[in-house]
Amino acid sequence: MHELVPIGVVGIVFYFTYKMIELPSRRREREMMIERMGRTNGTVPNLLSTDLPKRSFSGLRLGCLLIGVGLGLLVGLIINTALAHGGYSMNKWSEEQLFEVAYGAPVLIFGGLGLLCSYLLERRLSTDDKQRSERP
Repeated sequence: MHELVPIGVVGIVFYFTYKMIELPSRRREREMMIERMGRTNGTVPNLLSTDLPKRSFSGLRLGCLLIGVGLGLLVGLIINTALAHGGYSMNKWSEEQLFEVAYGAPVLIFGGLGLLCSYLLERRLSTDDKQRSERP
């Protein structure tokens, strides 16, 4: 427990130093926004309009990632079972590493493929939305 005290003290010091630097910069930013609003003939500028996508794809990303990880675990289990029935045993260190890689590699590969699929789906859905918005 006593080993964590210096880490906590350093974290607190850096946090308050960051906040003391952030406070004046935010104040200047707010003053500039108020000044810009004063120059616009009484009309309020639309500060919230951005070209961000209208949909949130975080659920799609998470779903594709979890499907990929699940498939990777399943493939790892199949490989592990095939290795165990193929005469390999976990008594030797090098063969134990083989069993670890049999789970790790498919999980990473299929997780990456899941994220790639979610990217392609997001891209397709966003272009469909753009095409629909351009039509009268």
